[in-house]
Amino acid sequence: MNSRLFTRKVVTFVFLLLLASTFFTAGGVTITEKVKLVILPGKIGQGWNMDEVDYLLSILEEQALELGRFQLFPRGDLQQIMKERNLSEFGVHEAVEIGKLGGSKYALLLTLTELSSSWSSKSNAYIAVSRYTIKLYNIEDGSLLASKTLDSEGSSKESSQKAITEALKSTATDIWYELRQIFKLEAYVQAIQGNRIILAGVDRKLVKTGYVFEIETDSGIGYVKVVGFNKNDGTVIAEFMYGSMPKEYDVATEYPTLPFRVGIGLSYFSGMFGLGISARGGTEEIPVPLHLEVGTFLGSVWSYTPVYLNLGVGMNVFTLGRISTMVNGGLSMVGLVNMDTYEPVGYIFGVFVGGTVSYDFNPSSGLYTSIGYSYYFGDISGISVQIGFYF
Repeated sequence: MNSRLFTRKVVTFVFLLLLASTFFTAGGVTITEKVKLVILPGKIGQGWNMDEVDYLLSILEEQALELGRFQLFPRGDLQQIMKERNLSEFGVHEAVEIGKLGGSKYALLLTLTELSSSWSSKSNAYIAVSRYTIKLYNIEDGSLLASKTLDSEGSSKESSQKAITEALKSTATDIWYELRQIFKLEAYVQAIQGNRIILAGVDRKLVKTGYVFEIETDSGIGYVKVVGFNKNDGTVIAEFMYGSMPKEYDVATEYPTLPFRVGIGLSYFSGMFGLGISARGGTEEIPVPLHLEVGTFLGSVWSYTPVYLNLGVGMNVFTLGRISTMVNGGLSMVGLVNMDTYEPVGYIFGVFVGGTVSYDFNPSSGLYTSIGYSYYFGDISGISVQIGFYF
């Protein structure tokens, strides 16, 4: 894989994370237990066919069920209804009608505008793009609760069809993130035990360790993180993070956060300034926090423009309120690019170690600074510094 294709994939991943951090144009829907939802294909535009629509819905259904806060209208029943009524798509009227038939409270209508794939000489791969609009309706009165237009991408060096498959997977993931953002859990503060906040009024099965709740108090906003559960009474045990300390019966609303914290900042290394993008964090599948940095410098190495990639692991040292520190280390690679042809001409490999200090404005944004030492096999080494913000 050449450095430009890798960089494009990293930037695309970061873009999807940023995309997932935005909300619908309307406010969120707070829930305390599972809600019934029907997901329907609306108008189908250029490039889409029913096989691709069905594949997208199957992935999305699986991901939505995995999220755990929905009861979905069975897709097999939807297909039977479409067949009986000779339908290939649903409108608002049909969405409301089908939702009532299945006892759903909300309907998510997908308008699939365009699906296309073409060869990109710059990326040396097929790039597929999915364009679509998602609209959330209240089944009871047919009112539009939220609407958003999105683009998703997929790539493959092998074939155009594989690029489309990857784009469909990205589409399902992006919609899943939006569902995670719009349907937020709600609880209330039952008791306060020092820094331990006991939350009640929400189905404990919908809450996972690590979830963050925002609590609006008389004096401001406070944030708590879920650390465990009381099996005896079904309450949720959270730990106070920072902000205003809540009181009993204050309402706690889920504050969706992403598994990776993404930042952008100014970099400095060996006399060269540059721009870098960083990401760190982990998931249930990746329990060890990963540390990723990618960027470029306004300078040259052996008359070529350097594009760097750091990939390693990190470990939190301590957290004090809004301030946290982390040490990291791993492998580093610098790709040397000929800017006349935009082709990589060589690679330099090495290692890096360093640390990061961050200050939170809230659980999803803040400032950070990192300093480290990088050594490359080729007698190139130096101190690296990065200052920026995450969001």
